[in-house]
Parts: sequence; C-alpha cells; structure tokens
Amino acid sequence: MLNIEFPDDLISLSLYNVFNSRKNERKFKKHVKDWNKKIVLHIEPFYPVTVIFDGMDIKFERKEYPNPDLKVKIHVNTMLDIANDRLNPFYAIEEGKMEIEGLGEDSEKIMRFYNIFVVSMQMVAQEPNVNYYELNKDTR
Repeated sequence: MLNIEFPDDLISLSLYNVFNSRKNERKFKKHVKDWNKKIVLHIEPFYPVTVIFDGMDIKFERKEYPNPDLKVKIHVNTMLDIANDRLNPFYAIEEGKMEIEGLGEDSEKIMRFYNIFVVSMQMVAQEPNVNYYELNKDTR
C-alpha cells in the first residue's frame, strides 16, 4: 500500500494532494515503488522542498536536502507552461527554463521523474476544477 505523509507547508501540501489523487493508480504505484530517491524541487520564487521516495512511502521536507538524487529548479510560470502543454519539458531543459541536476543518461530515472511529476501536473491542468484535496480524504 502506498503511504503519503501529510505535510506541513503549502508547496508540499499541493504535491500531496496531487499525488494522493493518484495513489490508487497502478501505473503511479509502479513508478513510486522502490524508487528510493530524494528529489529537491525548487519552484521559484518559492522555497525548496525535498520529496523523499522510500519503498512505498512518500514524505516531504521543507528544506533543500543535502546531496539529493535529483535537484529540479523551475519557475512557477514554466511549470504552468509544461502542465498546460504549452512547453515540452525536454525543451524547457534545453532552453534553460528548467534545470535538473542528477538525471544523467539514466533513462529509468528520467521516465520515473516524468511519470510522477510531469504527468501529475498535466493531469491537474487538464481538470483544474477537480477538487484534488477532497479525493481520498479518508486516507489522511
């Protein structure tokens, strides 16, 4: 069973709501399971958050974790452009609008990051009127 820790800050709470809405998807669980990575996500102009994947658990820390497996730096406007399919995430990297440290040539890491974070953002953008914070509220 996928466990997502309830966070105590706004950015993490947003991620929690999106991830929690997908926690029963077989494909989402497959990407999360045993990823065992620490991802620093810095959505500018806000603060960095570390998302910790550990087995079947997802946790959040409101800080920049030292030596993360991935470090993503993106402006909120660029994130919205990617979510709304106005900008391809790979072009965003090439154009310097999104910086990712730690991807390298590891295709599994690239695909897991894409399927967990980018696909989740795009799902929310496609159905912005869905109350993601209400989905699965019995699991808190």
